[in-house]
Amino acid sequence: MEEDEIVTRVTQCLVAPDPPVQASRDHSNSIHESNKDGVKAYAKIAAQDWTYYVTKLIVNIGRSSDPAQAAQRRPDHEASDSDDASAVHIDLGPSKVVSRLHASIQFNSNEDKWWLSVKGRNALKVNGIAWKQNETGPLASGDILEIGGVEMMFALPTELGELHIARQYLERAQIVRAASPTKSALGRHPLPSGGDSFASQSSPHGKAARTQGSQRSLAPAPPDYKRLGTPPSVRARVMSTVQKTPGVDGATGSILMNSEIDLSSSENSQIKPQYSYAQMITQAIISTQDEKLNLAGIYNFIMSRYSYYRVQPPGGWQVSCRAV
Repeated sequence: MEEDEIVTRVTQCLVAPDPPVQASRDHSNSIHESNKDGVKAYAKIAAQDWTYYVTKLIVNIGRSSDPAQAAQRRPDHEASDSDDASAVHIDLGPSKVVSRLHASIQFNSNEDKWWLSVKGRNALKVNGIAWKQNETGPLASGDILEIGGVEMMFALPTELGELHIARQYLERAQIVRAASPTKSALGRHPLPSGGDSFASQSSPHGKAARTQGSQRSLAPAPPDYKRLGTPPSVRARVMSTVQKTPGVDGATGSILMNSEIDLSSSENSQIKPQYSYAQMITQAIISTQDEKLNLAGIYNFIMSRYSYYRVQPPGGWQVSCRAV
């Protein structure tokens, strides 16, 4: 099964309340489907019937204090860059189970990761595990959040973050067979572990950690997901255009989009490629006609393909390449 199909099936099985929340109107999937030009975004947060495209380095989730104002809010892809940083971007009202400012997702430039902070008194869950007020920790591609009875998925492009889906959501979508409960496990909520998540075949399974501030296992993207771009640092303001069904370059393994992130461009020199040295060496070798290349040729290929390595001290990454 293709990764996009897995993401679609899991998202369609996420829990959505009835009546729908305000976000279902503000960020309805039908709005994005009618936008033929695509949406420029760093990442996205997707529920069963709505999708919020992350175009800023901080996203606030909560409940609007003014329902009338919320009803008139523009779709996220039309929002102004000058919006107040304290504004609610994803409105899960009108239920008062959701706090005015329940949670925020912010890009942490020191960690080069997206960071979740719990603000509301009623807490929230990530992959079925409760996070309490004032708890913070990193998010990874595919983490599924539950706030006030609404499940939503945080998703990054595969080239900037490995895809992980906790097993309970795969079982719900009937992608994997439900495990037979043991006598000691009956009545307990399933918790993700290293063996309980789906990861892309090119990467090992991740492990979930329950401690505050530690890394937690993560999950994928929704039905109409079109690969997105995420800033690896605050200085990197490059956003990729979301397109349907991106292709893959067989020689490089990179995602192809109409307006993809050009990692060879000097303006993207802050973006570190997610390929290992072994993968980049392989790319360099198979790019030649006779599939042979000396060490200097490999260095030149990597620097021409990835501007990040043009600004890095050669004594570091080149030594690592020689050691492969």
